[in-house]
Amino acid sequence: MARLLTVLAVVGLIPAAAAAQAGSLPPRDDLWQITLKDGTIVWNLHLVRLERDTLLFRQDSATVGYPLMRVDELRLVRAGEHEIGPVAAGGRYDGAANGSTDLVYQLTLLDLAQRRAVVAQLLARNRTPPSP
Repeated sequence: MARLLTVLAVVGLIPAAAAAQAGSLPPRDDLWQITLKDGTIVWNLHLVRLERDTLLFRQDSATVGYPLMRVDELRLVRAGEHEIGPVAAGGRYDGAANGSTDLVYQLTLLDLAQRRAVVAQLLARNRTPPSP
């Protein structure tokens, strides 16, 4: 059944999100960074799930949780383009993660229900295949 849903999702007969809900697609292995209310930044996280009001991440080999109301920002970290240009032309190395291509989800002004909705969308997206 799961294989059939995957095939139908690939052919476009059902949305990929529906196939993901059936458990046929593996989660994407995106890298996240969060900023907590006290300004602490936590790096190198892989979003796992929302359990009650706690965001669960995988960090190295451990599972860590943060109360949803303590998280002010979720940042999907994306690597920059690796570019080395001639020094004379003002070129610079731009291969480091400098944040210019990150997707930032600011939660500071959201209440608990709104935060849950944002995380639900991110988790649904996390189960869909990456765009080619």
